[in-house]
Amino acid sequence: MSQPKGTILVIDDERGIRALCQDVLRRVGHDVEVAESATAGLAAVGRRSFDLILCDINLPDQDGVSLLPRLLDRDPAPTVLLITAYPSIDTAVRGMKLGARDYIGKPFSPDELRLVVSRALDEDLLRRQNAELRRQLALGQLLGESPPMAELRRTIEKVGPTQATVLITGESGTGKELVARALHLASPRSRAPFVPVNCGALVPSLLESELFGHLKGSFTGADTAKRGLVTSADGGTLFLDEIGELPLELQPKLLRTLQSGEVKPVGGTDVLTVDVRVVAATNRPLRELAAQGAFREDLFYRLAVITIDVPPLRARRGDIALLARAFAADAAHRARRGRVELAPDAIAWLEAQPWPGNVRELENTIERAVVLASGDVLGVDDVRPRGGGAPPLGAARPAPGDPVPTLDELEKSHILHVLELCEHQKTKAAALLGINRTTLWKKLRQYGLE
Repeated sequence: MSQPKGTILVIDDERGIRALCQDVLRRVGHDVEVAESATAGLAAVGRRSFDLILCDINLPDQDGVSLLPRLLDRDPAPTVLLITAYPSIDTAVRGMKLGARDYIGKPFSPDELRLVVSRALDEDLLRRQNAELRRQLALGQLLGESPPMAELRRTIEKVGPTQATVLITGESGTGKELVARALHLASPRSRAPFVPVNCGALVPSLLESELFGHLKGSFTGADTAKRGLVTSADGGTLFLDEIGELPLELQPKLLRTLQSGEVKPVGGTDVLTVDVRVVAATNRPLRELAAQGAFREDLFYRLAVITIDVPPLRARRGDIALLARAFAADAAHRARRGRVELAPDAIAWLEAQPWPGNVRELENTIERAVVLASGDVLGVDDVRPRGGGAPPLGAARPAPGDPVPTLDELEKSHILHVLELCEHQKTKAAALLGINRTTLWKKLRQYGLE
């Protein structure tokens, strides 16, 4: 990789060091400024931004390590290399833990200086390029060219790099987890874990242990200690899906983690501290639940520092053709068959549907069509539900004089339709319906559909 040319600040009280750095680094094309003290260095970073700062640990007016937070408090933050004499190596290592990239020990040769600076700038360039690639990858998953999707991507680009807690709202199947992952990849935490938790998928007695961990012997069956998912997300992002399903008794514990970063495992007395960004998602009206006492109001406001609403598919019909073609290509690849195209009549039919299950329902419809179709061009008969299944909820209304179905009949019909879309995979069907598996099983028993 060719050496990038950068803007460099050298902060050192020794005139000879300043002169050496300035001469050597300018010879290879860098823009170099020097400062003889911490005060002069801070004045320089106040006037302009630098790609890299070489800072002596032993300055006459302030310790170089204690100066680090003020040097790094920039957007974007510069790369900082510490200059140290041999007795200060331990101090330099402490400075690296606080954010310095590396150190160079005195005395150093021109070749050593060029090598350390070149390596630091190369790494910084590579890191910036990787961050941009991750950002493009994250946003690329959010397909669509409609105004609502363009606005959604702009919001992610603004909010992603911050530390703010985010509440993602929207109907089931709109892609809320994709938005959460995009926020993570657009953040400085992108190299750390992204840990998703479905709060509606576990019974309350297990959810506390899953989230916060437990000690050995803390309850029946706890044969070994377990690290919780909150701790596993340390340094990264914790995604709490279906946050509206979080039991009331666990909400104060989550609130404490949000406020102070404290985690107490089940059965434990010691408190762990974690650095976690929380992104939550819900298809339920949390504000209304809070007003009814079914969700803690203080937790709601702590989660909803920033709220991102994901538009339903019916609000972005112009994206349906683009999404359908992308889903068809993915499904064909997974099915190990050749390229599959969508005929104009299939696209027209898809664009006319209400899609109560949103993007997830569209994806399942296309995957089923790709798997079952015999040709390489999918027509309307391929994408339309087969076997006389019930139409999507809301797709048709009874004519005057026709019998009006009861709510139970409508619900049963809709559950059957969604099960057909999901090829009777109950986990997918429950997610598409916006309920958990336990609730789906109860509905199936209620209507004799087991």
